[in-house]
Amino acid sequence: MLNFVRVSALLCLTLLPSVTLAAGEHKAVDILFETRQLDLIEKGREVTYRFERSGSDERLVGKNYADDIRLGVAKVDDKGSRDVVFRVFTGENARDPQNWPELTINPLFIWYLDRAVATFNTLAGGNQMYLKARFREAFRDKAKVEEIKYDFDGKSVDAYKITIAPYADDANAKKMQGFENSRFTVIVSEQVPGYFADLQASYISTEAAGPKLDEQIKVVGMGEHK
Repeated sequence: MLNFVRVSALLCLTLLPSVTLAAGEHKAVDILFETRQLDLIEKGREVTYRFERSGSDERLVGKNYADDIRLGVAKVDDKGSRDVVFRVFTGENARDPQNWPELTINPLFIWYLDRAVATFNTLAGGNQMYLKARFREAFRDKAKVEEIKYDFDGKSVDAYKITIAPYADDANAKKMQGFENSRFTVIVSEQVPGYFADLQASYISTEAAGPKLDEQIKVVGMGEHK
C-alpha cells in the first residue's frame, strides 16, 4: 500500500497542466495535488470516514456493505509533515494497518483512485495502465470544478466539487461493457479535517439490464488517535 503514496508523487508530476488557465479559473490538479492536506489534522487526532457500497445486482457487482476507514496522526515533525496510521475497514474485513512517515498528502485519496480504476477494470475490462492514463488526462484536461457549500459537523463550509467522466469520449468506449459514462466526484474543503469530505464513484451500464454500482467515502468525524 506504500505504492499509493509513491503513485501520488508521480501523479503530481504527470498531471501538471500543459497550458496556463485564465486568472481566477480553478485547476483540479492544483486543488487535489498541490495542497498540504494533512496540515488539517493535528497530532494525536484521528479522522473517520464511512465507506458505503451499493449495487443493483449482487450476482454481477458483488455484495453491498458499509464499513469505516480511519486515518490517525501519530507525530508531527518540525516541517509539519505527519507520521500517519491508515486503517481500512474493521473486523473480518480489516486490512493490515499501514504506517507512513513524513506525509503531507492524505493517502485516502490515493486509495480511492486506485480502487476506482481497479473496480472499473473489473466491471468493464481493459488494460489497467491504459485506464489509469485516461484518469490522469481527465483530471488534467476535462475536470469540472465547482465552488459549493458543503454541510459538515452542523456547519456549511466552503468547498470545491470536482467531477470527471474519464471514459465518456474514449476511443475504446464501445468495448467497456456500457460503463463508459461512469462518473467520479471528489469534494474537498480546507475546513474539513484531512481535506477530503466526500469521494464518490458511480458505475452505470447503459446496456440492457446492465448493473449499477455506487461507492462513497464520506468524512463522519474526528476523535483521538489510539
